[in-house]
Amino acid sequence: MDMNRRAFLQRSGGLATLAGLAGCLGSAGSDTEPADSDGKQTDGTTHSTTDDSTTDSERRFSGVRSEEDEPFRTISVGSRDEVAFPENNKPRGLRVWNAADEAREIDLQVSRGATILVDRTVEFAADAYLTVTLNEPADYGIAVGLADGTSTTFGVERTSFDCNTTGTDVGVMPDGRVETMSMSTAMGCPSSEVASADLSVGQGTCGEENGASVAFDAESVRVDGTVRTSTPNRDLELADAGYDAETGALTVRVRATEGDDGEMGVQCVGQIPYEATIGFDYDLPDTVVVVHESMDETTEVARADRGSKEN
Repeated sequence: MDMNRRAFLQRSGGLATLAGLAGCLGSAGSDTEPADSDGKQTDGTTHSTTDDSTTDSERRFSGVRSEEDEPFRTISVGSRDEVAFPENNKPRGLRVWNAADEAREIDLQVSRGATILVDRTVEFAADAYLTVTLNEPADYGIAVGLADGTSTTFGVERTSFDCNTTGTDVGVMPDGRVETMSMSTAMGCPSSEVASADLSVGQGTCGEENGASVAFDAESVRVDGTVRTSTPNRDLELADAGYDAETGALTVRVRATEGDDGEMGVQCVGQIPYEATIGFDYDLPDTVVVVHESMDETTEVARADRGSKEN
């Protein structure tokens, strides 16, 4: 075959996959655990909920307890239009509560990586609360505090977006402290599962490039890479696209093989481009690792975390 006219070769792999149900988190508190029906904290310590001598600053936060039935404002962050597997990536909610008997200005900031998505000072009436809806699964940073005080920051991880309804209550207490508590339903969510694995191989040329980049598309992972080989007259195969449900990691292994045309070809160190596309059911992996096997070497050439991606 004329190397100058070599077409991309498409290969579909029926690779073995791991499937099953991943147990999802139940309720969790960052600063406290919720009380049971007897007024006892679930951390094993009994606390009185009726002792009038206990000050507000000494009581443990147990979520928004506003007498208001509805939030006075709702802030929507991002869009649901392009969220992959929306039933397995539900939006994440926040409720910010002014837990004081006077009106106050509260600063609210929401960031995603280096991008600030919300940055405003909001006037809250006494005992009022607002809601924030995080529509797109990602790692977020949240900062809340009195406008004339110091803000408290905490994170919302991408892994907390799943098939469950999950939210975080944020209380700005009378003394200015900021308390948080997260809650979630506990449904078992289907785990990511490899549905297809395709490799397209380009024309080899002289060169020594050996690397790859990873993109998280709507319902697939795309790897664009180049494998360094002993000559340009080699071929590539998708040796593995294995997903580990426990770690949430997909390993894409691309291997150099003998040339497919039986010709000697050009004698130089070669580089061969490729594109691998791994389709998924239910959800995308959290992490992708790309490994090249060539010239008697096995090298990890790329690693990407979905939490830092705009997906």
